[in-house]
Amino acid sequence: MTHLSNEDIASRLGEIADLLEAQDAGAFRVQAYRRAAEYVAGFDRPIADVLSEGGVPALVDLPTIGWAIARVIRDLVENGRSGLLDRLRGESDGGEERRQRSGPVPRPASPLPPVEDLLSVDREYREKSESGVLKRIAPRRLNPAGEAWLPILHTDRGARHYTALFSNTARAHELGKTHDWVVLYVDGRDAEQQYTVITSGRGAFRGRRIVRGREPECYTLYRERAARRGRVLVPPGEDLSDD
Repeated sequence: MTHLSNEDIASRLGEIADLLEAQDAGAFRVQAYRRAAEYVAGFDRPIADVLSEGGVPALVDLPTIGWAIARVIRDLVENGRSGLLDRLRGESDGGEERRQRSGPVPRPASPLPPVEDLLSVDREYREKSESGVLKRIAPRRLNPAGEAWLPILHTDRGARHYTALFSNTARAHELGKTHDWVVLYVDGRDAEQQYTVITSGRGAFRGRRIVRGREPECYTLYRERAARRGRVLVPPGEDLSDD
């Protein structure tokens, strides 16, 4: 446990709201963090006590605090930092942030987001990055010149919030994949999930985008799209996105 005061936590929630707004996130999400910051700042006892007594569900029972914000408060109280805030500041490397978290929220796991949505967000991110319309942040790591080169996208698919960034890991730099590997953070109702989308370099789907760890579902999706076009064998790299 850290010793962050309500004012400290509220300040960080407010900073998240400001960064989301600056990065063109949806107004509803921005306002949700602002309202939570105001509520925590005025709360009549340490918010950490609520977490200690009842865990994340107890935080969610409070006004203005939903599951995603409750998880941020938990991370701030228990670790003194938030993966979301690090990411928005450019302090995350786009790697496996799960290792920093302190355990799952005691709720049934959210259904996995459909690979079709993941690939759709990946495509939106790369197209908007290419067109130059996305806000760019300056990663703190592996960026000695302090250049604001990393585009960031906040978007929604249904009830899920997505944040997309190119990977800024040492491995991505080593392999020259900093503009190919896209890291997606999916903030569903129960937990944040993380995926990496890459360009396949092998097999019949060489040259197509696939989600690491969910390759069979990607292959099934591409086969179904090919079948709808009356195709059996599809040349590697042919665009199989929905028209």
